[in-house]
Amino acid sequence: MGKKYLFSEDTNGRVHEVKVDPKHLDKQLREERAAGRTPTVLDEDDRIRFGLLGKKLRDR
Repeated sequence: MGKKYLFSEDTNGRVHEVKVDPKHLDKQLREERAAGRTPTVLDEDDRIRFGLLGKKLRDR
């Protein structure tokens, strides 16, 4: 099992990385949704893929 990354998007579209507590990830996701934010969980491979995709979009 690899490292997990939690990103939280607020209603204004700003995204913040939240430190993940692997034992309480479900609770963290519920708390983010209850606060009106949209949580996204990525593993290491997905984070690299999305990072490369974002870089390609910025370079266009």
